[in-house]
Amino acid sequence: MASQISEYVDRVNAKFDEIGASVDGIVTSVTGVSGDVDFLKKTIADLQASAGKVTPEDQTLLDALETRISGMSTRVSGVKDALATLDAATEEPPTPPTT
Repeated sequence: MASQISEYVDRVNAKFDEIGASVDGIVTSVTGVSGDVDFLKKTIADLQASAGKVTPEDQTLLDALETRISGMSTRVSGVKDALATLDAATEEPPTPPTT
């Protein structure tokens, strides 16, 4: 029986490790997205403050926006994947030992 309990504890701990890794991935991705949103807001405000024609500096800002949005898309996809992993890890708890 002790062996069955030990095996069960190992399976439960493995599930907790999976859940922890998924949560860590979500936190990292969401933090990155938050920074991207702040950057985008600031850059858009800078562009709106620009007068008239698109200057070389404006073009640099536009290029930076495009690059940052691409990275943001990747991070949002990471959140989606991490949530799917978290969902899978919590679908079925390990089977407890039988007596």
